[in-house]
Amino acid sequence: MPDYEIDNDKPQVAVRIYGTSIDERYTNMLKNNNSLTLWDCISLDAIQKGHRIDGTVAQDMIQRGLIEGEAPTYRISLTVAKKTKQLSGYTRVVGLERDKIKHMVLQYIQNAGSDEAKRSDIMEYLAGTLPSRNTPEQNGQMVGNILKELASEGKIQSVKQRWYDMKIE
Repeated sequence: MPDYEIDNDKPQVAVRIYGTSIDERYTNMLKNNNSLTLWDCISLDAIQKGHRIDGTVAQDMIQRGLIEGEAPTYRISLTVAKKTKQLSGYTRVVGLERDKIKHMVLQYIQNAGSDEAKRSDIMEYLAGTLPSRNTPEQNGQMVGNILKELASEGKIQSVKQRWYDMKIE
């Protein structure tokens, strides 16, 4: 769908038409689902483009299983992603489950052995698996929390901001 920009100060409307082809699976899902209103379709389109939607509309769409997430970073739901064959994009946005990321961090540190595992190296290793919806700061905080958790479990230790497997002497 194109984006419309209406300027209240000037009597003009701007229309932005994107140069990519329309995903027919997504269009067919919208056309064939009689429970979706025109406003639902416009809102889903806005979410797909990363635009904000009204909070009341978002809550209604969350309750109906069309979107998920928290304001202002909503995303299409897993159900919609499956119906429209957008599962890979959905998974990229959501990222891997926290336990899998935790396992990857531990594996990376174990692979480093007696060599140092700097936090920046761990972040680089996890680059494609962390949720793309998060800011770099949020992903950094998540990894920091995972490192602290692994340390409190006695699996890793930190020496001068370098992480080591506890089994390494």
